[in-house]
Amino acid sequence: MLSRKTITIVTSPPTTTKSLPPFGALTSPTTKQAPVYRVEERSRTIYVASDVDPSQWDTHSLNTIFTLAEAPETDREMLSEQPIRRTQSYVDTQLIITEDASDRSDESRVNSPRISVYRSRRPPGVKSAGAPPTPPPDMPRRVSATQPAPTRQRVLFYHKQDPHYGFTNFSPHPVIYNGKKYPTSEHLFQSFKFQKHRPNLAEHIRTCSERPSVAFSEARRFQPEVRPDWKQVNIEKMDETLFHKFTQHAVLQAELLATGDAELIEDSDKDAFWGVGADRRGRNELGKCLERLRAKLRGDGQC
Repeated sequence: MLSRKTITIVTSPPTTTKSLPPFGALTSPTTKQAPVYRVEERSRTIYVASDVDPSQWDTHSLNTIFTLAEAPETDREMLSEQPIRRTQSYVDTQLIITEDASDRSDESRVNSPRISVYRSRRPPGVKSAGAPPTPPPDMPRRVSATQPAPTRQRVLFYHKQDPHYGFTNFSPHPVIYNGKKYPTSEHLFQSFKFQKHRPNLAEHIRTCSERPSVAFSEARRFQPEVRPDWKQVNIEKMDETLFHKFTQHAVLQAELLATGDAELIEDSDKDAFWGVGADRRGRNELGKCLERLRAKLRGDGQC
């Protein structure tokens, strides 16, 4: 068992005190195995093998040891051959230095002598002025988690004097359905509200007037007779109405396909369900129906 020995280190050694030899020469060539000294700095322990008595270690030598302990493996050889020049602020650190013993008790730790060593308060990775600076590690470039989506072209339709009025149900394009002619697609769509359970009302909607606005008003007048599940099937019936209209009018079909992948918007400020409404945040269901029809016509190879 190793014997325990406590060595006292002076804080300010006299000018005649022998400095610690270079780190690479701490071991004497005439000594088989140098004593191992335990150097404690609060929360960490550094083991230094040297045949030089700790009473001959000065502050500069201790600073050299800690600098070497902090440096990466690739830099330690270079640091040991260069002088250490302190150019930044220093902080007082309490050290405990004793010869290492396997049976060292807590009492000997408390009674061990302490030495104050001034060490540079440098951020990690920054070396002393005498050593070349360590280049900062390459940082990955910040990539935005979400890339802005490309702007999609928009095609607005609604007013009679504007382009693509044929996309509305009020355009003067008659539609044939089950062998009967409807003056506009609006007539056919409104008649779907009554066709199966009130066929007489459906026929009234078809023949009441050539004007789509009248067909709309008459269907509203008979609102209590509308099929009870209308809100569940109205979009499906709009899809069916538009299919008959655009497949029966080649010019309209070509106009629809010519819009490419543009977003189709019924620019109505009065209808927030089929159009965008006054606040332009409506559901635009008519525009969506037309986009579905456009995709369907392309899939069917119709032009």
